[in-house]
Amino acid sequence: MLVLVLNAGSSSLKYKLLSMPDEEVLASGLVERMGESKQEALASHSWQCEKGGQERIACSGHDEALTHVLAQLTAPGRLPGLERIGAVGHRVVHGGQVFTRPTILDTRVLQDLQALTQLAPLHLPPAIVCIRACLERLPDVGQVAHFDTMWHQGMPDYAYLYPVPWQWYEHYGVRRYGFHGSSHQYVTLAAARMLGRPAEELKLITAHLGNGASLTAWDRGRVLDTSMGLTPLEGVMMGTRGGDLDPAIITYVAEQAGIEAQEVVRQLNQDSGLKAIGGKGRDLRKVIQAKEAGDPRAALAFAMFVHRLRKYLGAYYFHLGGADAVVFTGGIGENAWQVREALFAGLQGIGLELDSALNRAIIGGEAGIISTPQSRSALLVIPTNEELTIAREVMRALSG
Repeated sequence: MLVLVLNAGSSSLKYKLLSMPDEEVLASGLVERMGESKQEALASHSWQCEKGGQERIACSGHDEALTHVLAQLTAPGRLPGLERIGAVGHRVVHGGQVFTRPTILDTRVLQDLQALTQLAPLHLPPAIVCIRACLERLPDVGQVAHFDTMWHQGMPDYAYLYPVPWQWYEHYGVRRYGFHGSSHQYVTLAAARMLGRPAEELKLITAHLGNGASLTAWDRGRVLDTSMGLTPLEGVMMGTRGGDLDPAIITYVAEQAGIEAQEVVRQLNQDSGLKAIGGKGRDLRKVIQAKEAGDPRAALAFAMFVHRLRKYLGAYYFHLGGADAVVFTGGIGENAWQVREALFAGLQGIGLELDSALNRAIIGGEAGIISTPQSRSALLVIPTNEELTIAREVMRALSG
């Protein structure tokens, strides 16, 4: 069966076409940097053994991106028609308390997802756009949603509950859900294979660092804690999201600026983080380039990003009582050696030692160990494969 996996990010649409169950990747691609300007989006595609190419396309949203992807899949010499696709798996960021397992999609489920959009305002709307378009264009194809929040379901109650009025949890489902679950799931199991030990025996800190970023503490068979909360807004500093802050800031700024609290939340989601501090947009690559050129705001944005990552890394390391490994993944985690180097600077005293040469060498989709043999915890880089995780779950869901 051919399974098309769609991963709709806040500013991107990533896809893979896999032949299952042998897990062979037939095609893959990415449309990224959507929304910055209509001419800014970049599209890259690769079909089987063909050398992939990149092109700049006019694309302002996920519906146009999906149209472009489907056209690439059915270009001459590729699929003779969309009917060859046997199933579609959708990465969906938030399942709330409603969706705790992979779910076959239909119009009723789509309505339930629409009701959850306030919990993930950057990610759920693009996913819903893609789901609705696929239900219309591929009406006879099984479609399955895989929820990021599923991986964190095993957290203990003292970790997922907030110290707020109890009825907020009972009546409104206010709790920590956690996100990037398919990525954390993949690299947790991959780290266990790399270390040659069962995941149920390991203590791990997994860091998915991209435009969105989250850390998860894994304690011998279950998630102990994770940095994102009720929504993906909580946690470390991100591309456009502010992460942790004093909640009183919301009403204070609303009163001072004469705007609605919801507008403040929108700005915290879309106009904060690296974009706000660095002044170079949400892309860390541009921030690093400007920093190296001497831009003080870019240097400040980089320092803040690392500072907030170190706070979570230290907290989870302490909470776990040490870690067998710290794992980096995601676009930043896999490629920004400067971030990894800054994170572990000066930590030799507590036994965390980065091998500078290995750290700078392992980028561009490579996996490997970047710590010294003397390091108390292994430091790993593992390229994520959310699409493979989702494809496996799609097969399970459709087979009952």
